[in-house]
Amino acid sequence: MNFDISALLLLGLGYLLALFGAAWLTERKQLPERLTRHPAVHVLALGVFASAWTFYGIFGLAHDTGYAYLTSYLGASAAFLLAPVTLIPILRITRRHQLSSLADLFAFRFRSGRVGTLTTLLTLFTSLPLISIQIQALADSLPMLNSQISSSRAAAGFCVVIALFSILFGARHASLRNSHNGLVFAIALASLIKLVALLAIAFYAFWFILGGPSGLEQWLSANPEHLTALRQPPQADHWQILLLAFFACAFVMPHMFQIAFTENLPTESLYRASWGVPLFLLALALAVPPVLWAAIKSGALANPEYMVLQLGQSLQQPWLSMLAFIGGLSAASGIIIVATVALASMLQNHVVLPLIKVPDSVRFYAWLLWVRRLIILGLMLGSYLFFHFIGHRFALNQLGLLAFIGFLQFLPGVLATLYWPRASRNGFLLGLAAGFTVWATGLLVPMMGIESSLPAGALSADQLVDDSHRSAMLSLAANVLMLIIGSLLFPGSRQERSAADACTLNALPGPTGRQLKVENEEDFIARLSPRLGSSPARREVRRALRELQLPDGQLKPLDTLRLRTQLEQNLSGLLGPVEAAALLQPLDDKMDAGFKARNVHLLEQQLETYDQRLSGLAAELDQLRRYHRATLQRLPLGACTIDAQKRILFWNAEMEFFTGLAADEALDLSLSELPFPWDTLLGSFAATGDLHQEARCIEVQGGQRWFSLHKAPLDDAPEPGMVLLIEDETQHQQLARKLAHSERLASIGRFAAGVAHEIGNPVTGIACLAQNLKLETEQPEVLDTGDQIVDQTRRINRIVQSLVRFAHTGRQEGPEHFEVINLHETVAEAIHLVSLDRRGRQQHFYNDVPASLLISGDLQLLLQVFVNLLNNASDASEEAGDIRVEAHLQEQSVEVWITDDGTGIPPELQSQLFEPFFTTKEPGKGTGLGLPLVYNIIAQHYGNIEILSPANKKQNKGTRVVITLPRLQEDTIPSQQPETDEEGLSG
Repeated sequence: MNFDISALLLLGLGYLLALFGAAWLTERKQLPERLTRHPAVHVLALGVFASAWTFYGIFGLAHDTGYAYLTSYLGASAAFLLAPVTLIPILRITRRHQLSSLADLFAFRFRSGRVGTLTTLLTLFTSLPLISIQIQALADSLPMLNSQISSSRAAAGFCVVIALFSILFGARHASLRNSHNGLVFAIALASLIKLVALLAIAFYAFWFILGGPSGLEQWLSANPEHLTALRQPPQADHWQILLLAFFACAFVMPHMFQIAFTENLPTESLYRASWGVPLFLLALALAVPPVLWAAIKSGALANPEYMVLQLGQSLQQPWLSMLAFIGGLSAASGIIIVATVALASMLQNHVVLPLIKVPDSVRFYAWLLWVRRLIILGLMLGSYLFFHFIGHRFALNQLGLLAFIGFLQFLPGVLATLYWPRASRNGFLLGLAAGFTVWATGLLVPMMGIESSLPAGALSADQLVDDSHRSAMLSLAANVLMLIIGSLLFPGSRQERSAADACTLNALPGPTGRQLKVENEEDFIARLSPRLGSSPARREVRRALRELQLPDGQLKPLDTLRLRTQLEQNLSGLLGPVEAAALLQPLDDKMDAGFKARNVHLLEQQLETYDQRLSGLAAELDQLRRYHRATLQRLPLGACTIDAQKRILFWNAEMEFFTGLAADEALDLSLSELPFPWDTLLGSFAATGDLHQEARCIEVQGGQRWFSLHKAPLDDAPEPGMVLLIEDETQHQQLARKLAHSERLASIGRFAAGVAHEIGNPVTGIACLAQNLKLETEQPEVLDTGDQIVDQTRRINRIVQSLVRFAHTGRQEGPEHFEVINLHETVAEAIHLVSLDRRGRQQHFYNDVPASLLISGDLQLLLQVFVNLLNNASDASEEAGDIRVEAHLQEQSVEVWITDDGTGIPPELQSQLFEPFFTTKEPGKGTGLGLPLVYNIIAQHYGNIEILSPANKKQNKGTRVVITLPRLQEDTIPSQQPETDEEGLSG
């Protein structure tokens, strides 16, 4: 039964155009993201594992070897079922270090470009038979549907279309880590189509050809040899080594690595794939027996490998053949597209870029894209030539087993990367060389010599499996043995061990220990430009700065490390890890020994972002570390750790509060580089032999602070150092000093009262003698002098009485002592007392209070209020300053304003003025008790006090104290204010 050529071409091209359309709509976000970004899409895309060999060749394997065909499905299923110990760790490594291929992974792990290059070439060599299978499947299937079609031309046309698809949707971005969403969605759609096609054929075969369960049972009863043939056990332990080969292929083949890791969605998608992919493969595996038995029953066994395609022709069911053709086309096209994209990236990074000079041009990114596109064309051409001259001579099973056992040689390297840090570069290279040598001599060479002794494809399946088993077992054993011996005899370098720790499960990359002689972003750009080009270098540096949220300009030592690490990761995604390391190599200086502060902090940052990836003992240790670190951070003492060179390793939150210096700014600084006065305080203490120093006084932000210092040497630590503890004693010292000062003031008050009393006695005697002069003489001059003496003694008496009253500071009188007092006279007496002081005599006081204004209150307490406030105004004013006292009548109250033209009070201090012991005066010139006493007295008089500063907002100076007191209801307020009393009470 021949199909029309135009119908076949229309069907094939229509299918490929449908994939094009799906990818194009996805790239332009024309399809809903909940569909294109659904985790099921990634699971289906991983179904690319089921290639044309699985769709076609598996039936020939099942026909010849029975249940051994299941090794293909079981091996891949085991890889995904064990995802937490294989796939997830690889994903974390590739994502963290921007690795896009197996060659990148090995090059990073063994810190060698040679490893990456060798892995790339071996992967390419092993992939050619695999890609040839896909081309051959289409080239063989089309002539079966129409004998006039040339298999060679069909293969060439197929390669051209696939190359175009790969270029359009696999080489759109310069960076290798950019997800090709359109490509992934198209591959997922292709996997779904081949699954539906095979299940539909199996369904038809089971129900309509075999007659359902009863019909199948009757047919097997009549033909028991077919059931026996399917159940035949594999020879010896062949299935075990084949199971291991397919296990490895599930993640080391380039197309599987690309979909599983490079094109991966969130990590959760691999967890879903751990059960989704096995289900997908199980459905494919279950479809094999019904199709096999239906083909045997209908006689469609001309070529067992293509029995699924010949079944429709044998039954004269064109739609069945078309369904099988579309399924095979889906399987073949999907793997070729992804494999060529993945191989092109590997060849670009590890073969092309190390050999040619990167152009110093603004078209750097376009140049990279064209390099990759040319490599894709070269790959498709090479694959076609391999098929045309070599591949078409062999059966699908032969080429498939050759490729799968070749990919098995990478498994020891992957496992060593994940679980054996002692594996070295030389051991890995020796293992690969030994494994591929045995593979080539035991399987490849005999296959290539088949034509000379046997017709092409004449090798039996049993002989093929037997040879494959023997070659796989010997090559794997040689690989592992040489890997172990080589690693033990030739241990890796320090860089290799650091990378090994970074790749080992639940391990972090250790600090590089490199000093970077760069200070700002321009230094990075200047050092990258000779090899990357000035414009691309600037673009990459700016991109890294944005990702790290670092400011432009000067960089701190820790920032240079972070920026270099970010640049290496970004360039690794663009050019691969080897070329990225080469580009940044000029930035590296000699390795520094010792435990450096930037390394400690860099590890801390990495651990903070790595906590969700730790498990088991590593997670427990990380929790303990976090607990201890939180304890140190929340200590009510300042704590910092320094190394032997006096550089800061740790700086807790209390230290940040004391110094105003953030931990990011302080780390890696030496004590001498700290701002003043902390450099002197901590540096001198660290240099002394004292373990404790009490109450060291320093000036911080214009104020005095006292700190007690303690230290403990870290002699038993991996690196010598010292812990410094700082305790703030400022409040204790201030309180002790204020209490001592208050006690002195109380003693002075008591002394002043006693002195005033003693002065009063002789003054009274002088007054009596002066008054007695009237009895002893009548001379006018003497009498006038006596009157003057009496007046002066009265004045002295008033001053002494005022001092006595003022010495009673803090006395709390009750309302029963209130009396009617003249506010003007009270203010005048307060001015008089303040004017006696040397500072007060230099000011101009103005009493603008109405002379007849009466209020109710305690004269002594109010006198203390005004003296205190006038003294404060005098202290805050310049010499010959104006201090004015005014009174303003309200309906129910009297407002007294005391205004000076001094410097004013800062806004941040105004809320603390009425707190006990708070003062803005210098030590020894104020107690901080005056305003709290004033506040209490005014509150006792049912009034209120408020301080406004600045009083003169235009000149931004002066302070006004507003006192509100209840108005005496019985007094008579004159309608006009009296003339201002400017008595000239000035010094």
